[in-house]
Amino acid sequence: MKICFVDTVNIDYSYEDINNYKIRGAESILINLSKSISETGIEVTIFNNCKNEISFKNYNWLNINKIKNYKNNFDIVISNNNTKALDVFNCKKKFIISHSILSLEKGIRKKQIISYFINRPKYLLLGNYHKSKMSKLFTLFGSSIIDYGVDKIFEHKELNNIIDNDLSYFTSRQDRNLDMLIDIWKQKIINSRNSSKLYITPLNHDLKKYNIFNRKMLERSNYIEEIIKSRMIILPGHKAELYCLSALEAAELCIPIVTMGIGSLSERVEHNITGLVSKNSDSFAKNVLEMYKNDQLWNEIRSNLIARRGQNSWNKATQKFIKIIKEL
Repeated sequence: MKICFVDTVNIDYSYEDINNYKIRGAESILINLSKSISETGIEVTIFNNCKNEISFKNYNWLNINKIKNYKNNFDIVISNNNTKALDVFNCKKKFIISHSILSLEKGIRKKQIISYFINRPKYLLLGNYHKSKMSKLFTLFGSSIIDYGVDKIFEHKELNNIIDNDLSYFTSRQDRNLDMLIDIWKQKIINSRNSSKLYITPLNHDLKKYNIFNRKMLERSNYIEEIIKSRMIILPGHKAELYCLSALEAAELCIPIVTMGIGSLSERVEHNITGLVSKNSDSFAKNVLEMYKNDQLWNEIRSNLIARRGQNSWNKATQKFIKIIKEL
């Protein structure tokens, strides 16, 4: 079986960039998923805007301008978010991995509708929240929910008990309700516990008087060394957050998560099991403070995370993925 992935996003990246902090979630997912599939013996080719092409025995990264030379080469073609990327290929099985909520209006605006009916792709969705928000039109030819895994570097990282009990991190994108978190922190957290420290994805603001600091954007291994010392990861969530790889990575490092459960965070965190899920800003602030102060609660949640560690491997996610695309 020969599988092709197509990513039309205007970013130059390939398998070699897996530990580059500039790579976003969707790109790191494509790298890990494609490589993991190739390791099962299936031939995998990725077309994107990479400048440095890579060719192994059954794993290839090629520049997207070469697509027309390979239009008859594949049994299955999978596009990241873009139905029009499927137009050139002659194969029976076509899929879209959706990384956004696609409404009818958005499909028309992005000129995806005609291509959708020509290619008749099946949509691969990221969770129940994602499925509930998608237009039913885009599941007309079939859909399924897929899983993601965490990088092996998170799986293999040795845990330790050297925790800074004042330290917390926000590890998602700035537009994922970071402004909400900052407001809640300033108004309801720092005055109640002034030793607490919050490191955030960098902003052009000086918030040091609130013990809010810009975290360093580091290569993957150094990033792990920093966050693994934290008491908790704080992620409010966002309506556009369809999976939240940051939460999965934190769980693999056995770091409790405090969230408002917005978007897919309601699926990533189990209340009182792997973190704390809050109903509103008041309970959110209360839960952050509780996670700081309550050692018994923190230890119970950390123990739960340790017991579950290793269940989110790319090997496991890939086996499910291959089963879906064969049967769907």
